[in-house]
Amino acid sequence: MAQLDTTITAVTVYPDRARVTRQGQTALEPGSQRLEIADLPLKLDAASVRASARGTARARLLGVEVQRHFYTETPVERVRELEKQLETLTDELWSLEAQDQLLQREREALEALLAQSEQYARGLALGKTTTKAQIALFDSLHHRAEGLNTALLDLSIRRRELKRRSQQIQNELELLRGSKGRERYAAVVEVEVSQAGELTLELTYVVAGAGWQPLYDMRLLEQDAQTTLEVNYLAQVSQRTGEDWPEVALTLSTARPALADTLPELTPWYVGPVRAARPPAPRMLRMAAPAAPPEMEPEIVTGAVAEAEMAEEEFKVEAAMAEVRSEGLTVTYQVPGTVTVPADGTSRKVAMAHFNLTPELDYVSAPKLVETAYRHASVTNDSPHTLLPGPVNLFVGDEFIGATKLDLTAPQGEFELYLGIADRLQVVRELKKREVDKRFLADRRRLRYGYEITVENLLPTTATLTLHDQIPLPRHEEIKVKLESAEPKPTEHTDLNLLRWELSLSPGEKRTVRFEFTIEHPRGMSLLGLP
Repeated sequence: MAQLDTTITAVTVYPDRARVTRQGQTALEPGSQRLEIADLPLKLDAASVRASARGTARARLLGVEVQRHFYTETPVERVRELEKQLETLTDELWSLEAQDQLLQREREALEALLAQSEQYARGLALGKTTTKAQIALFDSLHHRAEGLNTALLDLSIRRRELKRRSQQIQNELELLRGSKGRERYAAVVEVEVSQAGELTLELTYVVAGAGWQPLYDMRLLEQDAQTTLEVNYLAQVSQRTGEDWPEVALTLSTARPALADTLPELTPWYVGPVRAARPPAPRMLRMAAPAAPPEMEPEIVTGAVAEAEMAEEEFKVEAAMAEVRSEGLTVTYQVPGTVTVPADGTSRKVAMAHFNLTPELDYVSAPKLVETAYRHASVTNDSPHTLLPGPVNLFVGDEFIGATKLDLTAPQGEFELYLGIADRLQVVRELKKREVDKRFLADRRRLRYGYEITVENLLPTTATLTLHDQIPLPRHEEIKVKLESAEPKPTEHTDLNLLRWELSLSPGEKRTVRFEFTIEHPRGMSLLGLP
């Protein structure tokens, strides 16, 4: 059986796996041949292995067999090197531990000698030694003790350094954990050759431990009364498959093979009696949370100098974008050139696409929570790109305003963004009335509340504002809440007593929204949650 050396030439990465293509070339003589492609990763799906061939040799592929090979050493060179370094460090640490134990026992014996003061005194009394000799002995023992302490300190420093180095290697091995282990797959391709010649064999297989995640930079641009949402679509590719992808043709696909293996099954839909429960909290506006500014690539410029005394002309270098292809219900992106993706989980960012969308802008405010208005954008994805779920960095012009997340949005789908606070739309909410009705009807008490919300448009253009507020929602059958009046009438009044107004404000216009409600309850009942 002949060994066939192959290299990875192309990889198609899906959100949760990858398809790898290897190629190798060999010269074949007529007859039945078995070609082995070794050192394939353990995260390979054996059922996905396929082979094809082309070349000057006239041959026929008979089949592909996947085998498991075991090694006495890890077959990946970098992992093998690190494991040997770790073994050497472990041996050195063991040697230092043994030296430390010997020095500790010697110091204990020395301390035992120094503790024999009674015996030394008896020797002086019997005239068997002199004071000078005794002092010389103590000096010698003290000097030896200092030497032992220095040696122990040196051993401690060396052990600490070796442990740090050992931990560093273990951390690196952990990054390469997909490459560890002393077993690998091998593919054996059977070929029947009828005419000698060169044969290029291509092997494809699917591996787990790989994927890509979309990243978005979305920038709102407002120029000459025209609003544009600039979208930079990036991809973050990483893998821990157990083999590096050096200088490969990289394709990213939006297909999700994991969702195609089974048909979703419905579970029973039960209906039962209502139990007392806390009502849902009022819906809060979902805003882009402040975040640290994203790591930006430095702008690269290049210049051409005609003469030494002339100023250098600068040109902005454009990023190379992936080639977009639609294949049925999925979209693939062919990354230009070649890309190297190591197997240690390190992320590699590549540019997918750059396009503009036209947002529909309005404003939203819930002054009971925050007396301010937020800029809101409704966006239709009229690009050919399927926008997978991922993080979004938001900008207005050159200002970073926060981060949010994007849900799956197909072409012609819609998504929403909140683009920061609109300082030139002022919103003030005030409690104007809080009264207790002095009359008691059937031993019941009635409370009346009134609110005013003042909004003012200081923008140079007309602003559409969606205003949210609410009145209390009773949790007891004896408590009655009623909206007595509202000016203007709310666009929506839900079963949860949420109120919504749609207002159109001309430049410089000021508008007041008023509403009143009553709360009626038994006289002897105390209420929680009152304004």
